[in-house]
Amino acid sequence: MPQRWRKLPTAVSHIFSGVDHILHAGDVGELWVLDELSQIAPVTAVHGNDETKTATRELPYQQLLTIAGRRILIWHSHYPDRIDEMAARKGDNFYNKLERSVQRGKRAGASIVIFGHWHIPLQYEKDGILVINPGAIASGGFAVKQAVQTVALLFLLENGRFHITHIDLAHPDDIYQPPTHFDTGFVANLAKYTETILSPELTAVQDQFFPQLYPLAPKILTDIWFRLAHECWEGERDMITSELLLTQIQQHTTLPDTKKQQITATLMQIINGRSTKKDPSE
Repeated sequence: MPQRWRKLPTAVSHIFSGVDHILHAGDVGELWVLDELSQIAPVTAVHGNDETKTATRELPYQQLLTIAGRRILIWHSHYPDRIDEMAARKGDNFYNKLERSVQRGKRAGASIVIFGHWHIPLQYEKDGILVINPGAIASGGFAVKQAVQTVALLFLLENGRFHITHIDLAHPDDIYQPPTHFDTGFVANLAKYTETILSPELTAVQDQFFPQLYPLAPKILTDIWFRLAHECWEGERDMITSELLLTQIQQHTTLPDTKKQQITATLMQIINGRSTKKDPSE
Protein backbone atom coordinates (compact mmCIF):
# COMPACT_ATOMS: atom_id res chain seq x y z
CA MET A 1 0.00 0.00 0.00
CA PRO A 2 -0.44 2.35 -1.78
CA GLN A 3 0.97 0.55 -4.84
CA ARG A 4 -1.69 -2.18 -4.82
CA TRP A 5 -4.33 -0.51 -2.64
CA ARG A 6 -4.45 3.26 -2.34
CA LYS A 7 -5.71 3.60 1.23
CA LEU A 8 -6.90 1.56 4.17
CA PRO A 9 -10.47 0.35 3.59
CA THR A 10 -12.94 1.94 5.98
CA ALA A 11 -14.01 -1.53 7.10
CA VAL A 12 -10.61 -2.03 8.75
CA SER A 13 -11.26 0.70 11.32
CA HIS A 14 -14.70 -0.74 12.01
CA ILE A 15 -13.42 -4.30 12.46
CA PHE A 16 -10.45 -3.32 14.64
CA SER A 17 -12.39 -0.88 16.80
CA GLY A 18 -11.73 -1.72 20.45
CA VAL A 19 -8.83 -4.13 19.91
CA ASP A 20 -5.85 -3.93 22.26
CA HIS A 21 -3.10 -4.47 19.70
CA ILE A 22 -2.68 -4.75 15.93
CA LEU A 23 -0.19 -7.20 14.39
CA HIS A 24 0.90 -6.69 10.79
CA ALA A 25 2.60 -9.72 9.21
CA GLY A 26 4.40 -7.92 6.41
CA ASP A 27 4.03 -6.35 2.96
CA VAL A 28 3.29 -3.06 4.66
CA GLY A 29 4.35 -0.83 1.77
CA GLU A 30 4.69 2.76 2.92
CA LEU A 31 5.18 3.23 6.66
CA TRP A 32 2.26 5.66 6.85
CA VAL A 33 0.05 2.55 6.77
CA LEU A 34 1.29 1.70 10.26
CA ASP A 35 0.78 5.31 11.37
CA GLU A 36 -2.87 5.09 10.37
CA LEU A 37 -3.35 1.71 12.04
CA SER A 38 -1.77 3.06 15.23
CA GLN A 39 -4.63 5.52 15.53
CA ILE A 40 -6.80 2.48 16.26
CA ALA A 41 -4.41 0.59 18.57
CA PRO A 42 -0.66 0.08 19.11
CA VAL A 43 0.95 -1.73 16.17
CA THR A 44 3.69 -4.36 15.90
CA ALA A 45 4.86 -5.12 12.37
CA VAL A 46 7.44 -7.04 10.37
CA HIS A 47 8.57 -6.55 6.80
CA GLY A 48 7.57 -8.80 3.91
CA ASN A 49 9.08 -9.69 0.57
CA ASP A 50 7.18 -7.04 -1.38
CA GLU A 51 8.12 -3.83 0.41
CA THR A 52 9.47 -0.36 -0.06
CA LYS A 53 13.17 -0.02 0.73
CA THR A 54 12.29 2.02 3.81
CA ALA A 55 9.94 -0.61 5.24
CA THR A 56 12.46 -3.39 4.65
CA ARG A 57 15.16 -1.36 6.37
CA GLU A 58 13.14 -0.19 9.36
CA LEU A 59 10.99 -3.25 10.11
CA PRO A 60 12.42 -6.57 11.39
CA TYR A 61 12.16 -9.96 9.69
CA GLN A 62 10.29 -11.39 12.69
CA GLN A 63 9.07 -10.28 16.12
CA LEU A 64 8.43 -12.23 19.30
CA LEU A 65 5.80 -10.79 21.63
CA THR A 66 4.61 -11.93 25.03
CA ILE A 67 0.97 -11.06 25.64
CA ALA A 68 -1.10 -12.36 28.56
CA GLY A 69 1.59 -14.91 29.33
CA ARG A 70 1.72 -16.30 25.78
CA ARG A 71 4.53 -16.02 23.30
CA ILE A 72 3.37 -14.93 19.87
CA LEU A 73 5.73 -15.05 16.92
CA ILE A 74 4.95 -12.84 13.95
CA TRP A 75 6.74 -13.06 10.62
CA HIS A 76 5.95 -12.85 6.92
CA SER A 77 7.47 -16.31 6.25
CA HIS A 78 9.23 -15.46 2.98
CA TYR A 79 12.82 -16.51 2.34
CA PRO A 80 15.21 -13.53 2.43
CA ASP A 81 17.15 -15.01 -0.49
CA ARG A 82 15.22 -14.73 -3.76
CA ILE A 83 16.58 -18.00 -5.11
CA ASP A 84 15.43 -19.87 -2.01
CA GLU A 85 12.05 -18.16 -2.19
CA MET A 86 11.42 -19.18 -5.80
CA ALA A 87 12.54 -22.74 -5.11
CA ALA A 88 10.12 -23.00 -2.17
CA ARG A 89 7.20 -21.96 -4.38
CA LYS A 90 7.52 -25.06 -6.55
CA GLY A 91 6.09 -27.46 -3.99
CA ASP A 92 2.32 -27.90 -3.62
CA ASN A 93 2.16 -29.85 -0.35
CA PHE A 94 0.31 -27.55 2.04
CA TYR A 95 1.42 -29.39 5.17
CA ASN A 96 5.09 -29.12 4.25
CA LYS A 97 4.73 -25.37 3.78
CA LEU A 98 2.93 -24.95 7.11
CA GLU A 99 5.60 -26.98 8.88
CA ARG A 100 8.07 -24.14 8.43
CA SER A 101 5.97 -21.85 10.63
CA VAL A 102 5.39 -24.64 13.15
CA GLN A 103 9.13 -25.17 13.50
CA ARG A 104 9.71 -21.43 13.71
CA GLY A 105 7.28 -21.28 16.60
CA LYS A 106 8.87 -24.24 18.37
CA ARG A 107 12.31 -22.67 18.17
CA ALA A 108 11.01 -19.51 19.84
CA GLY A 109 8.84 -21.33 22.38
CA ALA A 110 5.77 -19.62 20.91
CA SER A 111 2.28 -21.09 21.17
CA ILE A 112 0.94 -18.87 18.37
CA VAL A 113 2.55 -18.04 15.02
CA ILE A 114 1.07 -15.35 12.80
CA PHE A 115 2.34 -15.04 9.25
CA GLY A 116 1.46 -13.38 5.95
CA HIS A 117 2.83 -13.88 2.44
CA TRP A 118 0.32 -16.40 1.12
CA HIS A 119 -2.83 -14.22 0.93
CA ILE A 120 -4.78 -17.27 2.13
CA PRO A 121 -6.79 -16.95 5.39
CA LEU A 122 -6.31 -20.03 7.52
CA GLN A 123 -5.67 -21.50 10.94
CA TYR A 124 -3.75 -24.70 11.55
CA GLU A 125 -2.70 -26.38 14.76
CA LYS A 126 0.07 -28.90 15.30
CA ASP A 127 2.03 -29.94 18.38
CA GLY A 128 0.28 -27.30 20.49
CA ILE A 129 1.20 -24.46 18.13
CA LEU A 130 -1.55 -22.45 16.44
CA VAL A 131 -0.53 -21.09 13.03
CA ILE A 132 -2.62 -18.20 11.69
CA ASN A 133 -2.73 -16.40 8.37
CA PRO A 134 -5.19 -13.48 8.41
CA GLY A 135 -5.40 -13.37 4.60
CA ALA A 136 -4.84 -10.11 2.75
CA ILE A 137 -6.40 -6.87 1.60
CA ALA A 138 -4.31 -6.21 -1.51
CA SER A 139 -3.31 -8.53 -4.33
CA GLY A 140 -0.28 -10.79 -4.28
CA GLY A 141 0.81 -9.65 -7.75
CA PHE A 142 0.35 -6.88 -10.28
CA ALA A 143 -1.69 -9.06 -12.68
CA VAL A 144 -4.15 -10.49 -10.15
CA LYS A 145 -6.62 -9.23 -7.56
CA GLN A 146 -7.45 -10.43 -4.06
CA ALA A 147 -10.85 -12.02 -4.60
CA VAL A 148 -11.71 -12.07 -0.88
CA GLN A 149 -10.19 -9.39 1.35
CA THR A 150 -9.80 -10.60 4.92
CA VAL A 151 -8.29 -9.77 8.29
CA ALA A 152 -8.39 -11.76 11.51
CA LEU A 153 -9.15 -11.18 15.17
CA LEU A 154 -7.28 -13.10 17.86
CA PHE A 155 -9.00 -13.39 21.23
CA LEU A 156 -6.85 -14.35 24.24
CA LEU A 157 -9.27 -15.61 26.88
CA GLU A 158 -8.92 -15.46 30.67
CA ASN A 159 -9.06 -19.25 31.00
CA GLY A 160 -5.85 -19.56 29.00
CA ARG A 161 -7.54 -20.53 25.76
CA PHE A 162 -7.61 -18.48 22.59
CA HIS A 163 -9.93 -18.05 19.63
CA ILE A 164 -9.38 -16.82 16.08
CA THR A 165 -12.02 -15.20 13.85
CA HIS A 166 -11.55 -14.23 10.21
CA ILE A 167 -13.54 -11.33 8.79
CA ASP A 168 -14.34 -10.62 5.13
CA LEU A 169 -14.10 -6.85 4.60
CA ALA A 170 -17.15 -7.00 2.33
CA HIS A 171 -19.17 -8.28 5.31
CA PRO A 172 -17.45 -6.70 8.33
CA ASP A 173 -20.09 -7.68 10.86
CA ASP A 174 -20.06 -11.38 10.00
CA ILE A 175 -17.65 -14.21 10.77
CA TYR A 176 -15.89 -15.55 7.69
CA GLN A 177 -15.19 -19.28 7.52
CA PRO A 178 -12.23 -19.80 5.15
CA PRO A 179 -12.95 -22.74 2.81
CA THR A 180 -9.41 -24.02 3.27
CA HIS A 181 -8.76 -27.71 2.64
CA PHE A 182 -5.12 -28.56 3.22
CA ASP A 183 -5.33 -31.96 1.52
CA THR A 184 -6.12 -30.35 -1.85
CA GLY A 185 -2.76 -28.58 -1.96
CA PHE A 186 -1.50 -25.03 -1.89
CA VAL A 187 -2.34 -24.03 -5.46
CA ALA A 188 -5.97 -25.11 -5.23
CA ASN A 189 -6.46 -23.07 -2.07
CA LEU A 190 -4.68 -20.02 -3.46
CA ALA A 191 -7.02 -20.08 -6.45
CA LYS A 192 -9.96 -19.41 -4.11
CA TYR A 193 -8.52 -15.99 -3.28
CA THR A 194 -6.72 -14.93 -6.45
CA GLU A 195 -8.31 -13.80 -9.72
CA THR A 196 -6.56 -12.57 -12.84
CA ILE A 197 -7.17 -9.03 -14.08
CA LEU A 198 -5.86 -9.91 -17.55
CA SER A 199 -7.98 -10.70 -20.58
CA PRO A 200 -7.58 -14.26 -21.91
CA GLU A 201 -5.28 -13.14 -24.72
CA LEU A 202 -2.95 -11.31 -22.31
CA THR A 203 -3.06 -14.19 -19.84
CA ALA A 204 -1.84 -16.53 -22.58
CA VAL A 205 1.30 -14.43 -23.17
CA GLN A 206 1.78 -13.01 -19.67
CA ASP A 207 5.27 -14.47 -19.26
CA GLN A 208 6.36 -12.76 -22.48
CA PHE A 209 4.78 -9.35 -22.64
CA PHE A 210 5.79 -8.12 -19.19
CA PRO A 211 9.55 -8.70 -19.56
CA GLN A 212 9.59 -7.56 -23.18
CA LEU A 213 7.48 -4.41 -22.90
CA TYR A 214 8.73 -3.05 -19.59
CA PRO A 215 12.31 -2.23 -20.69
CA LEU A 216 10.99 -0.11 -23.57
CA ALA A 217 9.61 2.61 -21.25
CA PRO A 218 9.83 1.45 -17.61
CA LYS A 219 8.39 4.43 -15.74
CA ILE A 220 5.63 5.30 -18.19
CA LEU A 221 4.50 1.70 -18.65
CA THR A 222 4.51 1.17 -14.88
CA ASP A 223 2.33 4.25 -14.40
CA ILE A 224 -0.07 3.14 -17.13
CA TRP A 225 -0.27 -0.40 -15.81
CA PHE A 226 -0.95 0.47 -12.19
CA ARG A 227 -3.56 3.05 -13.15
CA LEU A 228 -5.47 0.35 -15.04
CA ALA A 229 -4.79 -2.28 -12.38
CA HIS A 230 -6.21 -0.06 -9.63
CA GLU A 231 -9.39 0.31 -11.65
CA CYS A 232 -9.68 -3.49 -11.66
CA TRP A 233 -8.77 -3.86 -8.00
CA GLU A 234 -11.37 -1.25 -7.02
CA GLY A 235 -14.11 -2.81 -9.15
CA GLU A 236 -14.26 -0.08 -11.79
CA ARG A 237 -13.47 -2.50 -14.63
CA ASP A 238 -13.30 -6.28 -14.99
CA MET A 239 -9.99 -6.76 -16.77
CA ILE A 240 -7.16 -5.25 -18.76
CA THR A 241 -7.29 -6.04 -22.47
CA SER A 242 -4.67 -5.51 -25.15
CA GLU A 243 -6.93 -2.92 -26.79
CA LEU A 244 -7.22 -0.96 -23.56
CA LEU A 245 -3.49 -1.13 -22.94
CA LEU A 246 -2.66 0.01 -26.48
CA THR A 247 -5.16 2.87 -26.25
CA GLN A 248 -3.55 4.13 -23.05
CA ILE A 249 -0.12 3.94 -24.66
CA GLN A 250 -1.24 5.81 -27.78
CA GLN A 251 -2.95 8.52 -25.72
CA HIS A 252 0.03 9.12 -23.43
CA THR A 253 1.12 12.73 -23.83
CA THR A 254 4.84 12.44 -23.07
CA LEU A 255 5.67 9.13 -24.75
CA PRO A 256 7.40 9.77 -28.12
CA ASP A 257 5.60 8.50 -31.22
CA THR A 258 8.53 6.29 -32.16
CA LYS A 259 8.37 4.62 -28.75
CA LYS A 260 4.59 4.19 -29.04
CA GLN A 261 5.07 2.45 -32.36
CA GLN A 262 7.78 0.20 -30.94
CA ILE A 263 5.69 -0.81 -27.93
CA THR A 264 2.61 -1.41 -30.10
CA ALA A 265 4.55 -3.54 -32.57
CA THR A 266 6.16 -5.55 -29.78
CA LEU A 267 2.86 -6.28 -28.05
CA MET A 268 1.14 -7.28 -31.29
CA GLN A 269 4.02 -9.59 -32.22
CA ILE A 270 3.78 -11.28 -28.82
CA ILE A 271 0.01 -11.71 -29.07
CA ASN A 272 0.31 -13.09 -32.59
CA GLY A 273 2.83 -15.64 -31.37
CA ARG A 274 6.00 -14.06 -32.72
CA SER A 275 8.30 -13.25 -29.81
CA THR A 276 10.61 -10.30 -30.38
CA LYS A 277 13.50 -12.27 -28.94
CA LYS A 278 15.91 -13.17 -31.71
CA ASP A 279 16.92 -16.74 -32.45
CA PRO A 280 20.51 -17.23 -31.23
CA SER A 281 21.32 -18.91 -34.55
CA GLU A 282 20.52 -15.77 -36.54
